[in-house]
Amino acid sequence: GRSVVANVQYADVGVSNRQTLVNLGGTENDPLQTTMTRFKGPAAQKTFVVSHGIEKDNNTTNTNHWVGYELDRSIFALTNSNTAPPLTTDSELVWDITRIDDTSLKANLRLAGYLNAQSDTLYFDARQRAVSLQDYTLVYTKKQE
Repeated sequence: GRSVVANVQYADVGVSNRQTLVNLGGTENDPLQTTMTRFKGPAAQKTFVVSHGIEKDNNTTNTNHWVGYELDRSIFALTNSNTAPPLTTDSELVWDITRIDDTSLKANLRLAGYLNAQSDTLYFDARQRAVSLQDYTLVYTKKQE
């Protein structure tokens, strides 16, 4: 594929900013919840983590399985003199991760795309249901040192 991203940076916003994170015991290298992606063409995208959480497992002794989610909002805009309005999208990522052994994990990832009232006239027709779903299976293996 072609390289289209010029750079990606964490953005200081509200309570998710570098100083607050450091004050709470984090480091200068820990991730923030908002990113700014600048593309090589005249465009940029800001992505916010709106919400995140984990599924509570009744079997609290099971340390080999984890389920979590993240809700994101992205705003994509042209950065030149074009007057097109920004495009806003909402996405949900659902992770279901199982430890295979001491060096590998298997993750099922579902990406759900939702319409946004700010940028889509069919928002109310969708009735807060996902309009696109993508499912992926990933296997993570610990890198040998």
